[in-house]
Amino acid sequence: YTVGVEEEFQLVAPSTLQLTPAVEEVIGAIPDGSERLARELFQDCVEMRTPVFSTVADLARELPALRRWVAKAANKAGVEIAASGLHPISDPFSQRFTRGERYERMEGELGALARLQIIYALHVHVAVADEERAIRATNALLRHVPLFVALSANSPFWNGMDTGFASARVKIRDASPRSGLPPTFHSWEEFENYTDALVTMGNIPDFSWFWWDVRPHPRHGTVELRVPDAQAEPNYVVALAALTQCLVATADDYASEDARYVSENKWRAIRSGLEASFYDFSSGKEKGVRETAHDLVARLRPVSQDLGCEAELEGVLEILQRGTGADLQRAVYERRGSLEDVVDYLLETTAPV
Repeated sequence: YTVGVEEEFQLVAPSTLQLTPAVEEVIGAIPDGSERLARELFQDCVEMRTPVFSTVADLARELPALRRWVAKAANKAGVEIAASGLHPISDPFSQRFTRGERYERMEGELGALARLQIIYALHVHVAVADEERAIRATNALLRHVPLFVALSANSPFWNGMDTGFASARVKIRDASPRSGLPPTFHSWEEFENYTDALVTMGNIPDFSWFWWDVRPHPRHGTVELRVPDAQAEPNYVVALAALTQCLVATADDYASEDARYVSENKWRAIRSGLEASFYDFSSGKEKGVRETAHDLVARLRPVSQDLGCEAELEGVLEILQRGTGADLQRAVYERRGSLEDVVDYLLETTAPV
């Protein structure tokens, strides 16, 4: 159950607070950083890949320094980094695509919809012992996707307006093929057969073109949670990683859940964040996100002690108390009155000196 995360950072011009296509300059600023920094679909995004950590506590200790390292590379390139699911003010339709065969194919396949994908995510990887455990862990995380959306919501503003969503990014992302909730697989063979079928028909070159909310990652031997928005608050990253690790470690405790029902609660989380209520289709009862999260943290406390991430898991309760990234962004806007101030807040919080 080793852990690593990938954080997609916005590249922002300090003078205008707008997105800027500087990924090549940022990566080039640290010649030995190619293993830790990566490109994404647009040139205004740089992805930071952490090392593999034995515990989430180790991740918590190292993450601030890793972010400062990325910020230093960005500063050398004349830009700054911010973490949010969407940029609050930049025109999403005027950004530049990244060059390269993979991204050119994505642009060609998505057509005009590709222009929507100016989005920034947090990905959490947890290692598993074998393929069948990967399937069980994927299914366990699938049923908790709505809660992850609610806790990680950090994209209320887009293209200069309040979208009315806690996580507009998640809904925008679902416009791509093979996005959203994954199919429920019952074995590794079933997953491999599905992958092979799509490769054979020519729709995808390999499994990495599955952009689901959660997926097995054969190359790394992990299960990858992909649904969370990028987080400005480092402690929120750590809390979400701890929750992911604990759920993967207890995957056998959860029966598979029909994605059709999960999708309805996911929509509630996208819209309302922590204020959402989740419907239990088996009992016909509803439970609020806060109560759901409190109960889950209590249930996972024993395994968090075994994994050495009890303190980090308690960070979920901090999110409930302080509010999500979306709540904090809206609070800044209400206090200061401009979306430029929201961008300033994101810059200050993502990689403080």
